[in-house]
Amino acid sequence: MLSLPRYLSFDPDRSRVPQPGGFTLHYPLLVAHILFGAVAMVTCCLQVWPWLRQAHPAVHRVSGRLYVFAGVLPAGVLGIVVGATSPHGLTMRMSSVMLSVLWLAFTIAGYRTARQRRWGDHRRWMIRSFAATMAIPLNRVYAFLLEATVLPLPASDDPAVLEAWTHDLVGNADWPGWVTTLLIAEWWLTERSARAKYKAGAARRKAAAAASRGDTDSTGTPAQKKGTDPS
Repeated sequence: MLSLPRYLSFDPDRSRVPQPGGFTLHYPLLVAHILFGAVAMVTCCLQVWPWLRQAHPAVHRVSGRLYVFAGVLPAGVLGIVVGATSPHGLTMRMSSVMLSVLWLAFTIAGYRTARQRRWGDHRRWMIRSFAATMAIPLNRVYAFLLEATVLPLPASDDPAVLEAWTHDLVGNADWPGWVTTLLIAEWWLTERSARAKYKAGAARRKAAAAASRGDTDSTGTPAQKKGTDPS
């Protein structure tokens, strides 16, 4: 999101991604990918806002359609093209394409389960889609940390050295960015499911114990039913 203004100028010289040779459409497709991605990032935050979902379900539905059709679907398809032609090397290309494919798959699954009114499955798939969306800013954080620690900017002014450093930095920051968010999402879903099962089991045990006590109170002991002293 912070880089969005430089791409709104539609000036290739301001792009953070160099133009790959032989593919002149890379820059306009990159700009479109970033614009649709910005829509996805804004609307996905609305989607996971519990108050908005409960208090204004109509707004939730509209923002959800914007997230899918004006955000993830175009941004994901363009991400495959832009990622596959990235000038930052094979590591970055593989990561970008895989993330785009997963992003599309999670979102389409979430939309389909909503259409089928399988709300539990819908929420789980959309949490995964949200995690994939949030991988985009997290990649930038990893790049900053890598540059500040194990991959500092080389002192050389040699363009080949700087290009190799950029490929290493971007490629090594991209993979952990989306892998981390998806692992966190799966951990959260697993913990939430386990907590729900534990509460449901505890509620069943409590209800069974209450029913058992009620049966004992209503029937009494055999001696009490005869009206004799059990001692």
